[in-house]
Amino acid sequence: MRGKLGRAFWGIFFIACALFVVLNQMGIWTYKLGFWAAVGTVIFAISLLDGLINRRITESVFSIAFILMIFAEPLHITRLVPWTILLAAVLISIGLGIIFRNRFHTVVYANKKIKNFRNKREAITDHIFTDTVSKEQGAHVVVDQTMSDTSRYIHSKELETIDVNAKMSDVNLYLDDAQAANETVTMNVNLTMTDLTIYLPLSWQVESNMASTCMSGDFEIDGTSNGGGPTLIIQGRSNMSDIKIEYV
Repeated sequence: MRGKLGRAFWGIFFIACALFVVLNQMGIWTYKLGFWAAVGTVIFAISLLDGLINRRITESVFSIAFILMIFAEPLHITRLVPWTILLAAVLISIGLGIIFRNRFHTVVYANKKIKNFRNKREAITDHIFTDTVSKEQGAHVVVDQTMSDTSRYIHSKELETIDVNAKMSDVNLYLDDAQAANETVTMNVNLTMTDLTIYLPLSWQVESNMASTCMSGDFEIDGTSNGGGPTLIIQGRSNMSDIKIEYV
C-alpha cells in the first residue's frame, strides 16, 4: 500500500495493538496474557499482515503457528506445542506453495475467452494483445490479477472498454499503442489493495467517475494532455488502492 491510506491503515493498526496490550494488562480479557506474550501476539500479527500483503506464504503460515502457540492454553492445544504445530506449519507452507504456484497468477480475458497466462503465455500474447485484438475481439479487454504484478500492453485498434479486477497487486497498463473505436473508452475498475498505473498517449484525456469513500486511495495524473484524442472514463471502486495516470 502506498500514500496516505497506507499510513492511515498502519497507524490505526498500531493504535489498536497498543489498546490490546493495555487492556490485556488491565485484566479486561477473559484470558489474561503475560506482557511478553501480548507483545509477541502484536509482533506476529504484524508479521502475518506483512506476509499477506507481500504474498509470502511461509511468513504468513508461521506467524499463525506462533500465534496459536501463544494462545495454546485457551484453545486447549497445549499438547500440540511446539513441534506438532511447527511440523504442521512446514507441511502447510509446502502445500500452499504448490497451490500458489499453480493458481495465483494472471488470468486475462477478451470477450469472455479465458486463458491461463502462466501455461499459455505465448498463445495469449498472439491471441489477445497482437493482431487478433485489432479485429472483433479487440474491443473489450479484461485483466484479472490476484496477488501478483503484471504489465499489460494493449494494441487494440478499436478499443471500447477495459475491465480491471485486481487484489493485492501492482498493475501497469500501457495504452500508448491503442486506438479507441469511438470518442470515449470506458475503464471499469474493481481494486483492492492494488497500485494501478495507466500509461496514455498525450492526446488522450482522462475523466474520473470513481466512487469516493473513506477507503479510497489516491488518484494522480502525472502530466497534461494536449487534447485532440479520445477520453478515457475511469469508473468503479477502489479500496485501499492507488490509481496513477502517466502520459508518454
